[in-house]
Amino acid sequence: MDESERNKWLEERRSGIGGSDAAAVLGLSPWTTPFEVYQSKLGLAPPINESWPMRWGNWLEPHLRQSYSDLTGREVLMHPGVIRHPKHEWMLATLDGHTPDGRLVEIKTSRSADGWGEPGSADIPQHYMLQVQHYLAVTAYPVADVVLGLYGQEPRIYEVPADLELQQLMLEQEEAFWGNVQRSEPPEPITLADAMARYGKRSEARSVVASPDILHMATRLKEVSVLIKTLNTEIDEAKGQIMAALAEADTLVDATGTPLVTWKMAKPSQRFDAGLFKAQHPDLYKQFTQPGEASRRFLIK
Repeated sequence: MDESERNKWLEERRSGIGGSDAAAVLGLSPWTTPFEVYQSKLGLAPPINESWPMRWGNWLEPHLRQSYSDLTGREVLMHPGVIRHPKHEWMLATLDGHTPDGRLVEIKTSRSADGWGEPGSADIPQHYMLQVQHYLAVTAYPVADVVLGLYGQEPRIYEVPADLELQQLMLEQEEAFWGNVQRSEPPEPITLADAMARYGKRSEARSVVASPDILHMATRLKEVSVLIKTLNTEIDEAKGQIMAALAEADTLVDATGTPLVTWKMAKPSQRFDAGLFKAQHPDLYKQFTQPGEASRRFLIK
């Protein structure tokens, strides 16, 4: 897909909740929070750069689709674009494929089989289960075949039947979330990144009385901070003694010759000398210097 097609697809994804959003909206994604989904729907989140695992998965997808067809004897049809639920138009699905006899085909890749059960079962990781049930709700298909590609292994196929009760629970929570998006009512932050994104750029001169739970958090934060400082001091002391023992040697070994620590010369880094550039080219420095964005400073008292 070219750049314009991708931008169009991303814009359409922002017009509702897709299967890859489902687990995050329910607070059950291992990667994404509800607040991050909220930001992405309003166009406030930075673009996601394609990682190597994502590229690997995209490259393998047609091969796994063909393997599924070879193993099952079923033709796999492709549905271009985004599908919308016939009643709930905000409920979206982008399918990896489907069969003429009404089976959804969903393709996944993974580095390990952790969280995956026996092939042929419906035992797949929870976040993928929610994605599949979302797609089944949109399409009204009775079953999904999930094709798993593991590094260096033959594809596995899992059979996931539609769970109408689970789909109804998901629909209710997704609908409530989408209502919040339309009203610009963000969900509460649950991570440091969420809190910084929502509250990190403004502050007011007022105080908030800590609840018992937050008081416990503040006390624990102070304790952990002191512990980290103590540990960092121990780390520095240990490093100093080991470096002194190494002197100009680059490797520390035990009695069997097994390496314990290395201290080798690294390539010198290249850095831009902003001070020198400012001194010699003050007008250019001023032209290409912009003030940074204000942020809040968090201090433990």
